[in-house]
Amino acid sequence: MNINDREIITVKYTTEQNWIKNVPQSNWLCILVDNDRQRNYLDEVISKIINNDVCYVCTVGQSCEKTHDLMDEEIVFREVDIEKLYLPNHHIMTTWHTDFDEGIWFAIFAAHHEEVSIDKIVVLDMTDGNELNRIDKILTDLKVNR
Repeated sequence: MNINDREIITVKYTTEQNWIKNVPQSNWLCILVDNDRQRNYLDEVISKIINNDVCYVCTVGQSCEKTHDLMDEEIVFREVDIEKLYLPNHHIMTTWHTDFDEGIWFAIFAAHHEEVSIDKIVVLDMTDGNELNRIDKILTDLKVNR
């Protein structure tokens, strides 16, 4: 699906499959959907999306503020660590949105990065599929009403 000249990809996080293979390696924004996933799973996802050169992360869902804080903590940790863990050449922008629909709208229409042209958006569902119907409806409505 394409909206606002951006390819929209929905990826369901699962420990049974290699979900990261469906995620781009450049010029992408992640809408991270989390309703209270355990910390170890969030740590894995945050690490992998940074390693895949994400340029912008918008968190939505019941745990959006906590997930956003964990994302920022990992970025700062990588910036100051002596071992120089991987960070992309660009700054990673982060936002959190308590209004689910508004967060997705923001990511598609308003999110902008000074250094990277965002041409792909990955909606990464970490809710065991519980929010997939809601995500699909929002995306369809945004495409139709555009």
